[in-house]
Amino acid sequence: MAKKTVNVNIDYREPGFLADYLVVSHNPKKFILDFVQVTPRFDKVGDEMKQSLSYKHNTIIVDPETAKSILGILNDNIKKFEERFSEIKTQKGKSKSEPTEYSEEATRYIG
Repeated sequence: MAKKTVNVNIDYREPGFLADYLVVSHNPKKFILDFVQVTPRFDKVGDEMKQSLSYKHNTIIVDPETAKSILGILNDNIKKFEERFSEIKTQKGKSKSEPTEYSEEATRYIG
């Protein structure tokens, strides 16, 4: 049997994205995962330094089947991580958002 050669090109031009939080919404046909990064900035305005926040978004839109697959993959990997390292502790008192229900706004989301 002859060996087959497969050429694989990996695109590393986009750097990784560290998300501080995630906003999830959905409609009957898609899930919208909006990863948000918040970075403090200090800008000089006249003679004063002003602090502001810079928000960057990376949005991924997937069909419901892919969303469920992502959930399974994350659950599996979290289990393996905790078995190898230790339990992941979440901050107490940190509010968990309620699921976003179908809305007309979500159907018009462009990204």
